[in-house]
Amino acid sequence: MTTTQTSSQTRLIRILEPSAYRGMLHWVDPGDGHISDVHVARYSVGPETSVEAYSKIYPYDDGMNRGMVNEITGYLVCHALGIPQPARAFVAFVPLRQICTPDASPMIQALAEQVEHYPAFCTQRLDGKSAAYRLPAFAFPGLIKDVKAWSKLPAAMALDDQIANVDRHLNNLIRTGKNSFAVIDNGILAIPPASDTHHWTVEHLDALALFRNRLCEHLFDGAPPNKTVSATLGVAQNCSPAVDSVIDELEFWWGKLLTAEDCEKFRAFILERTSQIEAILRRRYNRLL
Repeated sequence: MTTTQTSSQTRLIRILEPSAYRGMLHWVDPGDGHISDVHVARYSVGPETSVEAYSKIYPYDDGMNRGMVNEITGYLVCHALGIPQPARAFVAFVPLRQICTPDASPMIQALAEQVEHYPAFCTQRLDGKSAAYRLPAFAFPGLIKDVKAWSKLPAAMALDDQIANVDRHLNNLIRTGKNSFAVIDNGILAIPPASDTHHWTVEHLDALALFRNRLCEHLFDGAPPNKTVSATLGVAQNCSPAVDSVIDELEFWWGKLLTAEDCEKFRAFILERTSQIEAILRRRYNRLL
């Protein structure tokens, strides 16, 4: 596949030089449930601008780890659909020996013995708290009521079916205000329910499959009211134009992060799923008309 070469100036997700890393702040709390190794660090993103960002390190695993390409795909499509999320995303080269603290995982310690820097997917820190952050069980009805009142909920539900995000649990929503949230974490896409891995293979890429939509499950037990279904179907009409608006950058990253065969299969999966998203949603919610 020929990949469109967008310039770093026009891409939404930039690649930062190793010198942009300004220092580690801390590892995230294990209670947050991250599968990947995540720490918070400060980065220089411009001559007079620095940001704190969550930095996820996805090991290459001989090309089988899909975390980085999934995150980038989700971030770009989310941006195109106008769903609130961290204001910046970038790929940065993390100096591994700087993060080899006593709390570092064996994987990080092993990588630090092999290479000096390793790429991480980074998103600017949001001011807010995860929607389900250590809430006692009795608080969940109130939380779910707040999320149901979020104006962008239909768009988030449509997005997760469009890109087959199977892991949008409530900790992947950051509360930014009353009935207002932002989404994070698109690291796990297109995994069938019976799969014992977090990484898709080309055999998993069934563009018309009804992958798990955990957000819908958590909020509505899989059966949202007609008003929410209608609003989600309304968003579906915008999915193809949204992907068209970021396709050059999607193809740049797919070509950089995947083998030629995997790139072609994943591209076909996302584009066909996007073109058929209204039909997929109608099947999920038993809407024939």
